[in-house]
Amino acid sequence: MNETIAFRPEGRASIKDVVVNYTLASLDELEQLHPALNLLACPSIVRGSHDFFVRCYAGVQHAQAGAAETVAVLPDSLPQERQRSGLLCAAAGRLDALRQPLTHNRLCDLASQFCAGMADVDSETRSGFYTVRSISLPVYRRLLRDQHSHGVCLQQALLHLLAWKSDSPWARQQAQRLLWQGGVLGDKGEFALMTLDDELRERQIEWPGLWSLLAVTGFLAKFPAGPIFAD
Repeated sequence: MNETIAFRPEGRASIKDVVVNYTLASLDELEQLHPALNLLACPSIVRGSHDFFVRCYAGVQHAQAGAAETVAVLPDSLPQERQRSGLLCAAAGRLDALRQPLTHNRLCDLASQFCAGMADVDSETRSGFYTVRSISLPVYRRLLRDQHSHGVCLQQALLHLLAWKSDSPWARQQAQRLLWQGGVLGDKGEFALMTLDDELRERQIEWPGLWSLLAVTGFLAKFPAGPIFAD
């Protein structure tokens, strides 16, 4: 993907529709992996998610508003598993209303600003945008350019997150070992990942926030990177 080309929807679709559809698609891609991976256990996409993300987007309302005013019109309580996705939808809405390019660096920068104004957003959510940009997103985009499936991209990104950000030293060590062997791209790599997933369950090692990090990764991968520092 050319990093200098601005994001534009195809056909007659509005940017709002495309952003919301991208958000739902990234969640659906994760749900397809969930049955085989215990680490991705998360409540199914609840009915009404489309309308929820549309409300988060609410782009036109934010055209003349600052970050504080934008935060004020977000849904009162963002479910934890959808906080990051909801904040990115809000960021996309504001950028669209201001006619600024939608790039994953701009989206993350603005979503992080929104976090600072929301009392119920925890520190893990705030730091998650940097984690995605620095660890999982580069992996996902590289494999996508090499024409691997979204499932393979997500699984390899999952291993990188485990290897460098898990709270469990054992999980980090095992994920790094698997990556040295090629990760899911190595010989019997997907089976090795499922074996590691089973071992993590036996050791009762969980990471509830992993699901959200991967959902954000899949969403942002659909946009050009853009400049690292927004104007």
